[in-house]
Amino acid sequence: MSRLGDTIRAARLKAKLSEKALGKKCGLAESFIKDVESGRKIVSDDQAQRILRVLGVKNPVSTELEVASEPPVKLRPRPRAYILPVEEQNAPDRQAQAESNDAWLDALGGVVKRVPVMAPDGVVIDHVLTPIVSGKIEGGAPDKVLYYRCPDDMLRGFRVYAGDLLLVVPANKAEDDRLMLVEYGGERMVRKLMKLDGGRIQMQAFDHEFSAVVGNMQTVKVLGRCVKLLRSL
Repeated sequence: MSRLGDTIRAARLKAKLSEKALGKKCGLAESFIKDVESGRKIVSDDQAQRILRVLGVKNPVSTELEVASEPPVKLRPRPRAYILPVEEQNAPDRQAQAESNDAWLDALGGVVKRVPVMAPDGVVIDHVLTPIVSGKIEGGAPDKVLYYRCPDDMLRGFRVYAGDLLLVVPANKAEDDRLMLVEYGGERMVRKLMKLDGGRIQMQAFDHEFSAVVGNMQTVKVLGRCVKLLRSL
């Protein structure tokens, strides 16, 4: 038994109540009272206080309710951070590694390609290894495709965010309801296009709200269509 169970049992017997009668007075089942008295049931402070008040136990406070609290849980020690070992490489080693990587890329030239990542100003800032399937990358010539790195959140309404990479294959005609890389006003940008009457082209953006700019075939130069999105987690 627990100390709380002993207290309840002693008070119940003194009050000449059965477990069933006590449970009825407290709004609890007979089996619940029996489990509490035997120590098989851990009760909340509120339930314990209710039972003890019905039995007329004065000042049913902490010393009697200590056993009703959950046993302390031992915390697992904080895991130590694992630091990956870094191998020191001198210049000849690094050069040898670079040459080895180039050899692998040459060997896999028909399977993967280092596709350039371009910023809006047309400068190549990185490369991404991309698979070649049947001599094509997403339907485009491997040496003509590129990744465009989105510089801002102007396309967030289309679920494209700053830093995302869009794989662009060559195209020179506007396509309705498609994200396309265009050159407009001397700037390169990705916009969702919509063809309008009279050879006009609507370039849609969607940051916090929808916006659109209308140009024409003379002022909007279509460079390619976006076919794939890469996002870093």
